[in-house]
Amino acid sequence: MTSASLTTVAKGQSSAIVDAARHIVRDVGAWQALWSAHGGPRSELPPVDFATEMVAAAFAGERPTPGHEIEIVDARHGAASLAVVVREVPPPRDAIAAQMIVTPFHIVKLPRHEGNVRFTDASGSPFRQTYSDDETVRQQPNPNVDRLFVRTASDAAVLSSTGLEPNFAAALSYLAGPFSGILILLVERSNDFVRFHAWQSILGLGGLGLLSAGTLIFSFLTLLLSPLAFTVMYWLSRILAIVWVVAWLVCVIKAFNGSRWRLPVAGRYAERLAADRRG
Repeated sequence: MTSASLTTVAKGQSSAIVDAARHIVRDVGAWQALWSAHGGPRSELPPVDFATEMVAAAFAGERPTPGHEIEIVDARHGAASLAVVVREVPPPRDAIAAQMIVTPFHIVKLPRHEGNVRFTDASGSPFRQTYSDDETVRQQPNPNVDRLFVRTASDAAVLSSTGLEPNFAAALSYLAGPFSGILILLVERSNDFVRFHAWQSILGLGGLGLLSAGTLIFSFLTLLLSPLAFTVMYWLSRILAIVWVVAWLVCVIKAFNGSRWRLPVAGRYAERLAADRRG
């Protein structure tokens, strides 16, 4: 069994791809889609000669603290396939780290291989599926990952049926809160990225808006019963309104930058509904 030479294209702890995933890319179109999903649509595409090379990418998904790392350490030629070895390293147990979400990744280019490619861990244990052209399998490394997805890397490049650039359509779905999310969702039938942000606008911003309005109305209902209850509920409604504005601003920026950033709770349901084309 021989090993292929690996050249790092990019490595770090901040990817816009927030789910654990593995990719093999053999053409420019899929490479542009993957790089855009990882670094944003405006990021400069690193050069790869796909006549003689291909790309392997490993994404660890969201991790709760810095210090988590992922690395493609080897690519071994077997009789019928190429095994790409991925090692994930957690931070030391006694390490003191800030509570900050990181998304470790490692992207390499290696000599082109036309046959099947499979990913293994450092011990040699295989992942669940053999990988060929541009397949993505989002693994389930911890209980915080809801479910398994199988998609192609080119999904990120699907045109929006709104006629707009996907990141622009996604950002527009937040412009007027849940109302613009509903309008975008009525038009969008092809791009899951846009549908995700439209659903998140409806569920996340819509839910926060209703909660803020509800507490404001309830505060006036308590005015005759208890001045203290009125004051508490009134200030709670103001705090929720501020949270809504902050969430709205972050969502618009993240969507425009091509990030599939998720609001707590609402983001998970938005993912499920976006994947269901009947929704």
